[in-house]
Amino acid sequence: MPKKSAISWRSRKRPSRRGESEPGDPLGAQARLIQPPKGPRPVPDYYTFRTIPFTPRRRGVPSSYFLPPRLVIAGKPGVWSWEAVNPGTAALIEVLDIEPTAQVLDLGCGTGVLGLAAALMAPEGWATLVDCNVAAVETARRTLALNGVTNAEVRLGDGVLGLSPNTFDVVVSHLPRGRAVIEAFIQGAAAVLRPGGRFYFVAHRDAGIRPALLYTETCFGKAGVIRRKKGYHVAMARKPEGLEVPLPEPGYVTRTIEVAGRQATLVSKPGLFAWDRLDEGTAALIGAMEVRPGERVLDLGCGTGLVGLVAAWWGGQVTMVDADVRAIEAARRTLEANGVEGVRLLLSDVAAAFLEEGRLKERFDVVATNPPFHQGVGVAYEVGCQFIVDGARLLDRRGRLYVVANKFLRYDRLMARLLPSVRTLYEDNRYHVLLGERGRGS
Repeated sequence: MPKKSAISWRSRKRPSRRGESEPGDPLGAQARLIQPPKGPRPVPDYYTFRTIPFTPRRRGVPSSYFLPPRLVIAGKPGVWSWEAVNPGTAALIEVLDIEPTAQVLDLGCGTGVLGLAAALMAPEGWATLVDCNVAAVETARRTLALNGVTNAEVRLGDGVLGLSPNTFDVVVSHLPRGRAVIEAFIQGAAAVLRPGGRFYFVAHRDAGIRPALLYTETCFGKAGVIRRKKGYHVAMARKPEGLEVPLPEPGYVTRTIEVAGRQATLVSKPGLFAWDRLDEGTAALIGAMEVRPGERVLDLGCGTGLVGLVAAWWGGQVTMVDADVRAIEAARRTLEANGVEGVRLLLSDVAAAFLEEGRLKERFDVVATNPPFHQGVGVAYEVGCQFIVDGARLLDRRGRLYVVANKFLRYDRLMARLLPSVRTLYEDNRYHVLLGERGRGS
Protein backbone atom coordinates (compact mmCIF):
# COMPACT_ATOMS: atom_id res chain seq x y z
CA MET A 1 0.00 0.00 0.00
CA PRO A 2 1.47 3.38 -0.94
CA LYS A 3 2.15 5.91 1.77
CA LYS A 4 -0.85 8.13 2.44
CA SER A 5 -0.78 11.88 2.93
CA ALA A 6 -3.27 14.51 4.04
CA ILE A 7 -4.86 15.60 0.78
CA SER A 8 -8.28 17.19 0.47
CA TRP A 9 -10.95 16.45 -2.12
CA ARG A 10 -9.71 19.19 -4.44
CA SER A 11 -6.03 19.18 -3.65
CA ARG A 12 -3.31 17.99 -5.96
CA LYS A 13 -2.03 14.44 -5.96
CA ARG A 14 1.24 13.38 -4.32
CA PRO A 15 4.60 14.50 -5.74
CA SER A 16 4.97 13.07 -9.21
CA ARG A 17 6.85 9.96 -10.19
CA ARG A 18 8.01 8.97 -13.65
CA GLY A 19 5.21 9.54 -16.14
CA GLU A 20 3.20 11.91 -13.97
CA SER A 21 2.52 15.61 -14.24
CA GLU A 22 4.52 18.32 -12.53
CA PRO A 23 2.65 21.43 -11.31
CA GLY A 24 2.57 24.00 -14.09
CA ASP A 25 3.94 21.62 -16.73
CA PRO A 26 1.88 22.12 -19.93
CA LEU A 27 2.93 18.71 -21.22
CA GLY A 28 1.74 17.11 -18.00
CA ALA A 29 2.18 13.36 -17.78
CA GLN A 30 4.68 13.25 -20.61
CA ALA A 31 7.16 15.72 -19.12
CA ARG A 32 9.67 13.02 -18.28
CA LEU A 33 8.94 10.79 -21.23
CA ILE A 34 9.84 12.88 -24.24
CA GLN A 35 13.55 12.11 -24.41
CA PRO A 36 14.37 9.97 -27.46
CA PRO A 37 14.63 6.34 -26.34
CA LYS A 38 18.08 4.79 -26.25
CA GLY A 39 17.66 1.19 -27.29
CA PRO A 40 14.54 -0.94 -26.76
CA ARG A 41 12.36 0.39 -23.96
CA PRO A 42 8.84 -0.47 -22.83
CA VAL A 43 5.98 1.93 -23.29
CA PRO A 44 5.79 3.69 -19.90
CA ASP A 45 3.15 3.26 -17.22
CA TYR A 46 1.14 6.50 -17.07
CA TYR A 47 -0.87 5.66 -13.93
CA THR A 48 -0.87 7.81 -10.79
CA PHE A 49 -2.41 7.56 -7.33
CA ARG A 50 -3.52 9.89 -4.56
CA THR A 51 -5.31 9.66 -1.22
CA ILE A 52 -8.59 11.34 -0.30
CA PRO A 53 -10.65 11.56 2.90
CA PHE A 54 -13.65 9.25 3.22
CA THR A 55 -16.54 10.46 5.37
CA PRO A 56 -19.68 8.63 4.19
CA ARG A 57 -22.99 8.26 5.98
CA ARG A 58 -22.84 5.20 8.26
CA ARG A 59 -26.57 4.61 8.33
CA GLY A 60 -27.12 0.86 8.10
CA VAL A 61 -23.41 0.04 8.25
CA PRO A 62 -22.64 -1.89 11.46
CA SER A 63 -20.55 0.17 13.88
CA SER A 64 -18.20 -2.80 14.20
CA TYR A 65 -17.37 -2.63 10.50
CA PHE A 66 -14.30 -0.52 9.79
CA LEU A 67 -14.61 2.22 7.20
CA PRO A 68 -11.18 3.62 6.36
CA PRO A 69 -10.73 7.36 6.95
CA ARG A 70 -8.88 7.71 3.65
CA LEU A 71 -9.06 6.04 0.24
CA VAL A 72 -6.36 5.51 -2.36
CA ILE A 73 -7.52 6.45 -5.87
CA ALA A 74 -5.70 5.48 -9.06
CA GLY A 75 -5.67 7.88 -11.99
CA LYS A 76 -4.53 8.14 -15.58
CA PRO A 77 -4.55 11.00 -18.11
CA GLY A 78 -7.67 10.73 -20.23
CA VAL A 79 -9.78 9.11 -17.51
CA TRP A 80 -12.29 11.66 -16.29
CA SER A 81 -11.34 13.47 -13.06
CA TRP A 82 -8.00 11.65 -12.84
CA GLU A 83 -6.14 14.52 -11.14
CA ALA A 84 -8.57 15.29 -8.30
CA VAL A 85 -11.89 13.95 -7.11
CA ASN A 86 -14.63 16.08 -8.61
CA PRO A 87 -16.63 18.08 -6.02
CA GLY A 88 -19.86 16.69 -7.46
CA THR A 89 -18.63 13.14 -6.95
CA ALA A 90 -17.57 14.05 -3.41
CA ALA A 91 -21.02 15.48 -2.69
CA LEU A 92 -22.70 12.33 -3.99
CA ILE A 93 -20.60 10.13 -1.69
CA GLU A 94 -21.54 12.31 1.27
CA VAL A 95 -25.28 11.60 0.82
CA LEU A 96 -25.19 7.97 -0.35
CA ASP A 97 -27.51 5.71 1.65
CA ILE A 98 -26.57 2.08 0.99
CA GLU A 99 -27.62 -1.00 2.93
CA PRO A 100 -24.82 -3.42 3.95
CA THR A 101 -26.22 -6.17 1.68
CA ALA A 102 -27.01 -3.97 -1.32
CA GLN A 103 -26.24 -4.80 -4.94
CA VAL A 104 -24.83 -1.56 -6.37
CA LEU A 105 -24.08 -0.42 -9.92
CA ASP A 106 -21.61 2.41 -10.64
CA LEU A 107 -22.57 3.51 -14.15
CA GLY A 108 -19.68 5.23 -15.95
CA CYS A 109 -17.21 4.49 -13.17
CA GLY A 110 -14.17 6.46 -14.34
CA THR A 111 -11.44 6.10 -11.71
CA GLY A 112 -13.76 3.94 -9.60
CA VAL A 113 -14.15 6.25 -6.62
CA LEU A 114 -17.97 5.95 -6.45
CA GLY A 115 -17.91 2.18 -6.85
CA LEU A 116 -15.19 1.89 -4.23
CA ALA A 117 -17.22 3.92 -1.73
CA ALA A 118 -20.31 1.81 -2.47
CA ALA A 119 -18.42 -1.45 -1.98
CA LEU A 120 -17.07 -0.28 1.37
CA MET A 121 -20.55 0.80 2.51
CA ALA A 122 -22.04 -2.56 1.47
CA PRO A 123 -19.61 -5.05 3.06
CA GLU A 124 -22.06 -7.94 2.65
CA GLY A 125 -23.21 -6.84 -0.80
CA TRP A 126 -21.59 -6.42 -4.19
CA ALA A 127 -20.61 -3.47 -6.36
CA THR A 128 -20.46 -3.64 -10.16
CA LEU A 129 -18.51 -0.87 -11.87
CA VAL A 130 -19.07 -0.28 -15.61
CA ASP A 131 -17.32 1.99 -18.09
CA CYS A 132 -17.04 2.09 -21.88
CA ASN A 133 -13.36 3.07 -21.79
CA VAL A 134 -10.70 0.40 -21.27
CA ALA A 135 -8.37 2.93 -19.59
CA ALA A 136 -11.08 3.76 -17.06
CA VAL A 137 -11.73 0.06 -16.45
CA GLU A 138 -8.05 -0.58 -15.72
CA THR A 139 -7.87 2.51 -13.51
CA ALA A 140 -10.93 1.42 -11.52
CA ARG A 141 -9.48 -2.07 -11.08
CA ARG A 142 -6.31 -0.53 -9.70
CA THR A 143 -8.36 1.64 -7.34
CA LEU A 144 -10.17 -1.39 -5.94
CA ALA A 145 -6.93 -3.35 -5.57
CA LEU A 146 -5.13 -0.46 -3.83
CA ASN A 147 -7.87 -0.46 -1.17
CA GLY A 148 -8.06 -4.24 -0.77
CA VAL A 149 -11.70 -4.40 -1.90
CA THR A 150 -12.90 -7.88 -2.89
CA ASN A 151 -16.69 -7.42 -3.03
CA ALA A 152 -16.65 -5.59 -6.37
CA GLU A 153 -15.98 -6.14 -10.07
CA VAL A 154 -15.23 -3.83 -13.00
CA ARG A 155 -16.78 -4.46 -16.42
CA LEU A 156 -16.14 -2.96 -19.83
CA GLY A 157 -19.45 -2.09 -21.46
CA ASP A 158 -21.66 0.44 -23.18
CA GLY A 159 -23.83 1.61 -20.31
CA VAL A 160 -26.20 -1.07 -19.05
CA LEU A 161 -26.11 -3.08 -22.29
CA GLY A 162 -25.49 -6.69 -21.32
CA LEU A 163 -26.88 -6.28 -17.79
CA SER A 164 -30.12 -7.84 -16.59
CA PRO A 165 -33.25 -5.86 -15.66
CA ASN A 166 -34.39 -5.59 -12.03
CA THR A 167 -30.98 -6.59 -10.65
CA PHE A 168 -29.64 -3.74 -8.50
CA ASP A 169 -30.74 -2.06 -5.28
CA VAL A 170 -28.78 1.13 -5.93
CA VAL A 171 -27.38 2.78 -9.07
CA VAL A 172 -24.90 5.65 -8.78
CA SER A 173 -23.62 7.81 -11.62
CA HIS A 174 -21.79 11.03 -12.31
CA LEU A 175 -23.63 11.73 -15.54
CA PRO A 176 -21.54 12.37 -18.65
CA ARG A 177 -22.13 15.23 -21.06
CA GLY A 178 -24.49 14.90 -24.01
CA ARG A 179 -28.25 14.65 -23.85
CA ALA A 180 -28.57 11.33 -25.68
CA VAL A 181 -25.95 9.68 -23.45
CA ILE A 182 -27.52 11.11 -20.29
CA GLU A 183 -30.95 9.81 -21.27
CA ALA A 184 -29.52 6.36 -22.02
CA PHE A 185 -27.92 6.30 -18.55
CA ILE A 186 -31.18 7.34 -16.86
CA GLN A 187 -33.30 4.85 -18.79
CA GLY A 188 -30.71 2.18 -18.12
CA ALA A 189 -30.76 2.89 -14.40
CA ALA A 190 -34.56 2.63 -14.33
CA ALA A 191 -34.37 -0.69 -16.20
CA VAL A 192 -31.78 -2.44 -14.02
CA LEU A 193 -33.08 -1.26 -10.63
CA ARG A 194 -35.33 -3.49 -8.57
CA PRO A 195 -38.67 -2.02 -7.44
CA GLY A 196 -37.91 0.34 -4.58
CA GLY A 197 -34.32 0.75 -5.72
CA ARG A 198 -32.66 4.16 -5.66
CA PHE A 199 -30.84 6.05 -8.41
CA TYR A 200 -28.31 8.63 -7.19
CA PHE A 201 -26.85 10.90 -9.84
CA VAL A 202 -24.94 14.16 -10.10
CA ALA A 203 -24.26 16.72 -12.81
CA HIS A 204 -23.24 20.36 -13.00
CA ARG A 205 -25.86 23.05 -13.50
CA ASP A 206 -24.13 23.92 -16.81
CA ALA A 207 -23.78 20.30 -17.93
CA GLY A 208 -27.36 19.13 -18.25
CA ILE A 209 -28.73 18.69 -14.73
CA ARG A 210 -32.09 20.33 -15.57
CA PRO A 211 -32.93 18.14 -18.59
CA ALA A 212 -31.56 15.18 -16.63
CA LEU A 213 -34.02 15.85 -13.81
CA LEU A 214 -36.89 16.21 -16.27
CA TYR A 215 -36.05 12.95 -18.03
CA THR A 216 -35.60 11.16 -14.70
CA GLU A 217 -39.10 12.27 -13.72
CA THR A 218 -40.35 10.86 -17.04
CA CYS A 219 -38.74 7.47 -16.33
CA PHE A 220 -39.25 7.24 -12.56
CA GLY A 221 -42.25 9.49 -11.99
CA LYS A 222 -40.42 11.59 -9.42
CA ALA A 223 -36.91 12.94 -8.75
CA GLY A 224 -35.46 15.54 -6.43
CA VAL A 225 -32.22 17.37 -5.68
CA ILE A 226 -30.80 16.35 -2.29
CA ARG A 227 -27.45 18.17 -2.25
CA ARG A 228 -25.78 21.13 -3.94
CA LYS A 229 -22.06 21.80 -3.99
CA LYS A 230 -20.03 24.25 -6.09
CA GLY A 231 -22.47 24.25 -8.97
CA TYR A 232 -23.15 20.52 -8.83
CA HIS A 233 -26.57 19.07 -8.06
CA VAL A 234 -26.95 15.61 -6.52
CA ALA A 235 -30.38 14.08 -7.12
CA MET A 236 -32.16 10.88 -6.19
CA ALA A 237 -35.08 8.95 -7.66
CA ARG A 238 -36.76 5.79 -6.40
CA LYS A 239 -38.17 3.14 -8.73
CA PRO A 240 -41.90 2.64 -8.04
CA GLU A 241 -43.44 -0.79 -7.60
CA GLY A 242 -44.80 -2.18 -10.85
CA LEU A 243 -42.70 0.07 -13.09
CA GLU A 244 -41.16 -1.77 -16.05
CA VAL A 245 -38.65 0.13 -18.18
CA PRO A 246 -36.97 -1.48 -21.21
CA LEU A 247 -33.20 -1.47 -21.57
CA PRO A 248 -32.01 1.26 -23.95
CA GLU A 249 -31.20 0.34 -27.53
CA PRO A 250 -27.56 0.45 -28.73
CA GLY A 251 -28.46 3.61 -30.66
CA TYR A 252 -26.21 3.39 -33.74
CA VAL A 253 -27.19 5.67 -36.63
CA THR A 254 -26.27 5.39 -40.32
CA ARG A 255 -25.37 8.44 -42.41
CA THR A 256 -23.91 9.04 -45.87
CA ILE A 257 -20.90 11.35 -46.06
CA GLU A 258 -18.14 12.22 -48.53
CA VAL A 259 -14.56 11.41 -47.58
CA ALA A 260 -11.42 11.40 -49.76
CA GLY A 261 -13.55 12.16 -52.81
CA ARG A 262 -15.81 9.14 -52.33
CA GLN A 263 -19.22 8.45 -50.86
CA ALA A 264 -19.00 6.54 -47.59
CA THR A 265 -21.44 5.17 -45.06
CA LEU A 266 -20.76 6.29 -41.50
CA VAL A 267 -22.26 4.23 -38.67
CA SER A 268 -21.93 5.81 -35.25
CA LYS A 269 -23.79 6.94 -32.13
CA PRO A 270 -24.04 9.99 -29.85
CA GLY A 271 -21.25 10.19 -27.30
CA LEU A 272 -18.45 9.57 -29.79
CA PHE A 273 -16.33 12.39 -31.18
CA ALA A 274 -17.75 13.78 -34.45
CA TRP A 275 -20.26 10.94 -34.40
CA ASP A 276 -22.45 12.35 -37.19
CA ARG A 277 -19.92 13.88 -39.61
CA LEU A 278 -16.40 14.04 -41.00
CA ASP A 279 -14.80 16.67 -38.78
CA GLU A 280 -12.41 19.24 -40.23
CA GLY A 281 -9.34 17.94 -38.42
CA THR A 282 -9.81 14.37 -39.62
CA ALA A 283 -10.48 15.64 -43.15
CA ALA A 284 -7.18 17.56 -43.03
CA LEU A 285 -5.34 14.48 -41.80
CA ILE A 286 -6.77 12.30 -44.59
CA GLY A 287 -5.95 14.96 -47.17
CA ALA A 288 -2.30 15.21 -46.08
CA MET A 289 -1.35 11.62 -45.30
CA GLU A 290 0.14 9.15 -47.75
CA VAL A 291 -0.43 5.39 -47.67
CA ARG A 292 1.32 3.12 -50.14
CA PRO A 293 -0.17 -0.26 -51.10
CA GLY A 294 0.91 -2.97 -48.68
CA GLU A 295 2.11 -0.63 -45.93
CA ARG A 296 1.25 -1.54 -42.35
CA VAL A 297 -0.99 1.29 -41.15
CA LEU A 298 -2.17 2.02 -37.61
CA ASP A 299 -5.18 4.28 -37.05
CA LEU A 300 -4.37 5.25 -33.46
CA GLY A 301 -7.53 6.32 -31.63
CA CYS A 302 -9.74 5.38 -34.56
CA GLY A 303 -13.05 6.77 -33.30
CA THR A 304 -15.70 6.06 -35.92
CA GLY A 305 -13.05 4.62 -38.24
CA LEU A 306 -12.86 7.03 -41.18
CA VAL A 307 -9.05 7.34 -41.29
CA GLY A 308 -8.62 3.58 -41.27
CA LEU A 309 -11.37 3.18 -43.86
CA VAL A 310 -9.56 5.49 -46.29
CA ALA A 311 -6.20 3.81 -45.61
CA ALA A 312 -7.82 0.47 -46.48
CA TRP A 313 -9.23 1.97 -49.70
CA TRP A 314 -5.67 2.97 -50.60
CA GLY A 315 -4.34 -0.55 -50.14
CA GLY A 316 -2.88 -0.38 -46.65
CA GLN A 317 -2.80 -3.31 -44.23
CA VAL A 318 -4.82 -1.52 -41.59
CA THR A 319 -5.08 -1.92 -37.83
CA MET A 320 -7.49 0.32 -35.93
CA VAL A 321 -7.37 0.78 -32.16
CA ASP A 322 -9.41 2.77 -29.67
CA ALA A 323 -9.92 2.72 -25.89
CA ASP A 324 -13.71 3.14 -26.20
CA VAL A 325 -15.77 0.01 -26.81
CA ARG A 326 -18.40 2.16 -28.55
CA ALA A 327 -15.82 3.48 -31.01
CA ILE A 328 -14.60 -0.01 -31.88
CA GLU A 329 -18.17 -1.11 -32.55
CA ALA A 330 -18.86 2.01 -34.64
CA ALA A 331 -15.69 1.43 -36.68
CA ARG A 332 -16.62 -2.22 -37.20
CA ARG A 333 -20.08 -1.27 -38.42
CA THR A 334 -18.65 1.48 -40.65
CA LEU A 335 -16.21 -0.94 -42.30
CA GLU A 336 -18.96 -3.51 -42.80
CA ALA A 337 -21.34 -0.92 -44.28
CA ASN A 338 -18.66 0.05 -46.82
CA GLY A 339 -17.81 -3.53 -47.75
CA VAL A 340 -14.24 -3.34 -46.42
CA GLU A 341 -12.72 -6.56 -45.12
CA GLY A 342 -9.36 -7.55 -43.68
CA VAL A 343 -9.02 -4.66 -41.24
CA ARG A 344 -7.97 -5.56 -37.71
CA LEU A 345 -9.85 -3.85 -34.87
CA LEU A 346 -8.36 -3.84 -31.37
CA LEU A 347 -9.60 -2.41 -28.10
CA SER A 348 -6.50 -0.73 -26.69
CA ASP A 349 -5.43 2.08 -24.38
CA VAL A 350 -3.15 3.71 -26.96
CA ALA A 351 -0.24 1.23 -27.47
CA ALA A 352 -1.26 -1.29 -24.80
CA ALA A 353 -2.46 -3.89 -27.34
CA PHE A 354 1.04 -4.08 -28.81
CA LEU A 355 2.82 -4.82 -25.55
CA GLU A 356 4.07 -8.18 -24.37
CA GLU A 357 5.75 -8.30 -20.97
CA GLY A 358 6.26 -4.56 -21.20
CA ARG A 359 7.93 -4.63 -24.63
CA LEU A 360 6.55 -3.65 -28.03
CA LYS A 361 5.77 -6.74 -30.10
CA GLU A 362 4.68 -5.00 -33.31
CA ARG A 363 5.61 -1.95 -35.39
CA PHE A 364 4.07 -0.04 -38.30
CA ASP A 365 5.10 1.79 -41.45
CA VAL A 366 2.45 4.46 -40.91
CA VAL A 367 0.77 5.70 -37.73
CA ALA A 368 -2.01 8.27 -38.20
CA THR A 369 -3.75 9.95 -35.30
CA ASN A 370 -6.08 12.79 -34.34
CA PRO A 371 -5.29 12.78 -30.61
CA PRO A 372 -8.04 13.75 -28.18
CA PHE A 373 -7.26 16.74 -26.01
CA HIS A 374 -10.59 17.65 -24.41
CA GLN A 375 -11.49 16.33 -20.97
CA GLY A 376 -14.90 17.65 -20.03
CA VAL A 377 -14.70 21.36 -20.87
CA GLY A 378 -10.96 21.59 -20.22
CA VAL A 379 -7.83 20.78 -22.18
CA ALA A 380 -5.87 17.63 -21.31
CA TYR A 381 -2.43 18.01 -22.89
CA GLU A 382 -1.25 14.76 -21.33
CA VAL A 383 -3.51 12.57 -23.46
CA GLY A 384 -2.30 13.88 -26.79
CA CYS A 385 1.28 13.60 -25.61
CA GLN A 386 0.77 9.93 -24.78
CA PHE A 387 -0.58 9.35 -28.29
CA ILE A 388 2.51 10.96 -29.80
CA VAL A 389 5.02 9.22 -27.53
CA ASP A 390 3.41 5.81 -28.09
CA GLY A 391 2.85 6.48 -31.80
CA ALA A 392 6.53 7.34 -32.33
CA ARG A 393 7.64 4.19 -30.56
CA LEU A 394 5.35 2.06 -32.70
CA LEU A 395 7.08 3.19 -35.91
CA ASP A 396 9.25 0.79 -37.84
CA ARG A 397 12.78 1.76 -38.92
CA ARG A 398 11.61 4.12 -41.68
CA GLY A 399 8.11 4.73 -40.39
CA ARG A 400 5.97 7.88 -40.63
CA LEU A 401 3.80 9.47 -37.93
CA TYR A 402 0.97 11.75 -39.11
CA VAL A 403 -0.62 13.95 -36.43
CA VAL A 404 -3.43 16.48 -36.81
CA ALA A 405 -4.10 18.96 -34.02
CA ASN A 406 -5.32 22.45 -33.28
CA LYS A 407 -2.56 24.92 -34.07
CA PHE A 408 -2.22 26.06 -30.46
CA LEU A 409 -1.20 22.52 -29.49
CA ARG A 410 2.55 22.57 -30.20
CA TYR A 411 3.00 18.84 -30.60
CA ASP A 412 5.75 19.54 -33.13
CA ARG A 413 8.11 20.35 -30.25
CA LEU A 414 7.45 17.00 -28.63
CA MET A 415 7.72 15.14 -31.94
CA ALA A 416 11.08 16.81 -32.62
CA ARG A 417 12.46 15.25 -29.45
CA LEU A 418 11.27 11.80 -30.49
CA LEU A 419 11.93 11.69 -34.24
CA PRO A 420 14.83 12.94 -36.40
CA SER A 421 12.61 14.71 -38.94
CA VAL A 422 9.43 16.71 -38.28
CA ARG A 423 7.68 19.05 -40.70
CA THR A 424 4.29 20.65 -41.29
CA LEU A 425 2.35 19.21 -44.23
CA TYR A 426 -0.75 21.40 -43.96
CA GLU A 427 -2.10 24.25 -41.90
CA ASP A 428 -5.06 26.60 -41.91
CA ASN A 429 -6.58 28.97 -39.38
CA ARG A 430 -7.44 26.14 -36.97
CA TYR A 431 -5.44 23.00 -37.68
CA HIS A 432 -2.02 21.78 -38.72
CA VAL A 433 -0.99 18.33 -39.91
CA LEU A 434 2.48 17.27 -38.76
CA LEU A 435 4.67 14.54 -40.23
CA GLY A 436 7.38 12.90 -38.15
CA GLU A 437 9.69 10.43 -39.88
CA ARG A 438 12.00 7.96 -38.26
CA GLY A 439 14.17 7.28 -41.32
CA ARG A 440 14.42 10.74 -42.88
CA GLY A 441 17.44 12.69 -41.75
CA SER A 442 18.86 9.84 -39.66
